[in-house]
Amino acid sequence: MVSAKNIIYLDAASTCPLHPKVLSELIRIEKNYWANPSSIHNLGIQSLDVLERSRFTIANCFNVSPSQVVITSGATESSHLAIRGVANKLKPGRIVISSVEHPSVIAAAFSLQQNGWEVAKWDVDNHGLIDLNLLDELLSPPTKIVSLIWGQNEIGTIQPVSFIGKECKKRNIFFHTDATQIISQGLFDFNQLSIGSFSASAHKFRGPKGIGILIIAREYLELIDPIQGGGGQEHGLRSGTQSPSLAHGMAIALKQIPVHISINNQEINFSHTRTTILTKELSSKLSNIKGLEFIGHPFTRLPNIISVLVSSRNNIPVSGRSLVRELSNYGILVSSGSACSSNTSKPNNVLESIKVDNKMLGSSLRISLGSWLTELDLNYITMTIFNSIEKITHNY
Repeated sequence: MVSAKNIIYLDAASTCPLHPKVLSELIRIEKNYWANPSSIHNLGIQSLDVLERSRFTIANCFNVSPSQVVITSGATESSHLAIRGVANKLKPGRIVISSVEHPSVIAAAFSLQQNGWEVAKWDVDNHGLIDLNLLDELLSPPTKIVSLIWGQNEIGTIQPVSFIGKECKKRNIFFHTDATQIISQGLFDFNQLSIGSFSASAHKFRGPKGIGILIIAREYLELIDPIQGGGGQEHGLRSGTQSPSLAHGMAIALKQIPVHISINNQEINFSHTRTTILTKELSSKLSNIKGLEFIGHPFTRLPNIISVLVSSRNNIPVSGRSLVRELSNYGILVSSGSACSSNTSKPNNVLESIKVDNKMLGSSLRISLGSWLTELDLNYITMTIFNSIEKITHNY
């Protein structure tokens, strides 16, 4: 076994360690402001004040009003609330999702079928980018809802969310995006995107688990139905007792993100940070290892994710799961695909969508970096990946 002090954590796309400031603030708030924020006694009012100050901070990070911020348990719930909540207000039509969506969005979309909705998938190219030649076809009636993942969590490809948002707005189509993987790489002005809503989970940007956000455009605030009944918290959209400490922890985590993202119609520009620089350096080093095939878009991609298919010197596929376990023995923690899908035996729909050869579907490796990594780690990572592949394939 490897102790927590001797690991190199390269699975940021799965979850991130709490930022030290978040941890200390979580303890402080939970110790002093533990009352139910819906209670009208003094302790409840103090807890509510913490909650609403946190909402105000979150709103400022994305240049929206606090009324546009719905605090949820995470991106999965947020995406379901956006998609199903809007669908409940509309007559059945068509919802369009990409063929490389997160499982939560796929589930939300297909749950509408029982109410008469049609689900269409927007095909992607070999790099995971949506085919814009299909735009007019897919955004024509009866399409009423579109949901596209902004930064793909397995292969890193980024979709032209700002451009699609504008096209949907022209056609009066509600557009939602899963922005979970984007926010750790920089904050952005919600109003630049022309979108209906976006979802995110705090633990992807060094906040606590079990909390997330749904940011909704003003014009849609009255056009979303709650998907669960209860006490009517969160502007009546998300019933359930709120956690001031988790909300505060999420707000503190957002305040630690020092950079902003520049967005135009079809491109997104990330600021150069230590994480993005180290990712490029590690990618360059890994390119010298025979048997690694880089996947995802080469340029339009998340700047902290490296995705590869792994084969032996004899071009025999290497099990991604076996490689993950072998690297873990040496203190290097990576993943093979999405953690959210790791417990299923179903084929990997993302790799199938980008037309990976069937024999390589189980041979993916995802390396996702965070701000805690140092340059001193890079050579050890590269050497250990090379040696682990050699060890696994020794008898091939």
